Amino acid sequence: MRRLSTAVLSILVTLAFALPAMAQDENSPKAVQHDNTTVFFKPAGTGNLDTTRLQTWGQFAEAHPKIAKALAYNSSLMNNSGYLSKHPELNAFFQAHPDIKEAMAENPGNFVAIPPRPGE
Repeated sequence: MRRLSTAVLSILVTLAFALPAMAQDENSPKAVQHDNTTVFFKPAGTGNLDTTRLQTWGQFAEAHPKIAKALAYNSSLMNNSGYLSKHPELNAFFQAHPDIKEAMAENPGNFVAIPPRPGE
C-alpha cells in the first residue's frame, strides 16, 4: 500500500509538470469544433502549483494511507471533529500546516488521486 501511495504521488507530481509542457506543444490542438460549439485550449499555468505543499502532504499520506484514502473519497472529513478526534495525527498535521488544510479545502483534487475501485 505504501508503494501505491508513493506511485500515486509520483504520478501527480509528474503530471503537474508534464501537462503544462504538453499543452504548449505546437502539434496539440488549439481549438476543437463540435457541432456549433468551439472549445479553445490554453496552456495550463504552473504559477499556482505549490510543490512543497504537495510533497509535505505526500509524506503524510504515505505514512497514513488509510487517512489519505478516506480524505480522497470524502474531503469533508478534514473538518469533521469526530473524525479528527479519532485521528489525532491528522489533526496535528493540520495544526502544523494550516496552509495545506486551507489549500485542500479549496481544491481537494489537487492533493488526492483516487485509484480505481476493483472492477472499474
